[in-house]
Amino acid sequence: MRHRSQVRNAVQTQDGVCRVNRVRDGEMQHFEIRLAIAEDCPDLFDVHRQSVRSLCSGDYTGEQIDMWLDGRHPGMYLLAIERGELWVAVSSGVLLGLVEVQGNEVTKLFVSGAAVGAGVGKALMGQAIAHIRQAGENRIYLESTLTGRDFYRKLGFTEIGSGTFSHGPGTVSLEIVQMELHVD
Repeated sequence: MRHRSQVRNAVQTQDGVCRVNRVRDGEMQHFEIRLAIAEDCPDLFDVHRQSVRSLCSGDYTGEQIDMWLDGRHPGMYLLAIERGELWVAVSSGVLLGLVEVQGNEVTKLFVSGAAVGAGVGKALMGQAIAHIRQAGENRIYLESTLTGRDFYRKLGFTEIGSGTFSHGPGTVSLEIVQMELHVD
């Protein structure tokens, strides 16, 4: 079953938190987007792993997913948190997703399986794009999984190349798609 999500209200507050209200299947849902803090690291790690395992298993083998996640740990987000380049979507204290940027590149976007279709990924990408634009960049780059390619296309990204991603000493890799978005 496909979920339909519609924005009813999105307000950027003075404290830097974006409060989003959406209607999904006729029910109002609320979540906030805010900068991540160090205390979020365990939940960031859980959402990251769960997202990869549940959402990408249709496009990648178990061996590829194991390689992708090998050696990852909760502390891997601390540098981006310190730089102020990692945001989270949270509802009632539950972390729903995360987005990380570095310069003009979106380096991570992960949404929990339960939040797919609720507009969380789109809202997080909106935050990332706004941050990159505020920094004076007009080209946004990312490397997408095969799983995420259509999502990014719907946001206006175009494919500019392809490649592979590997992590660790093994020979296993996964196919990725290089994409960009030009903004004014």
